[in-house]
Amino acid sequence: MATALLSLEVLVGVLVVLVCVALSGVFVRRRVLARDSILTLCGVRRRSASRWRLGLLRLGTTQLEWFPLLGVTTRPVYCWERNGVDLDAPAVLEGTERLDLLPDAVGVQGHDGVKTFELALLPEHHTALRSWLEAAPPGSRANVA
Repeated sequence: MATALLSLEVLVGVLVVLVCVALSGVFVRRRVLARDSILTLCGVRRRSASRWRLGLLRLGTTQLEWFPLLGVTTRPVYCWERNGVDLDAPAVLEGTERLDLLPDAVGVQGHDGVKTFELALLPEHHTALRSWLEAAPPGSRANVA
């Protein structure tokens, strides 16, 4: 009986350590992705897809990058050049279009010159994204009045 109890305690201890390591990994990855950039929760889908993929949207200096919410990589799955992205007007997501983690999200269709994609963002994050797109980084869009 004592060996069974000891085995159970070791198993529970190992599980607790694994959970702590996993949570620490998520925290560290998020900190690495957010370094020197704006990071927000965002859903994305290509026009050919029917479901949203939840992830993190990073507004970098020259690029808009999307990372999956869970994972170990620090490389973006989707990457769009700042000067090439054009966004349509936002639309409220209703019914099956709504995301559980972003219930108040608005959907916005975007174009990068080659492909069309959709983003699901909270309204205030959409406003920040529009401002980021309209602001000109040094050296680009120099003739904008």
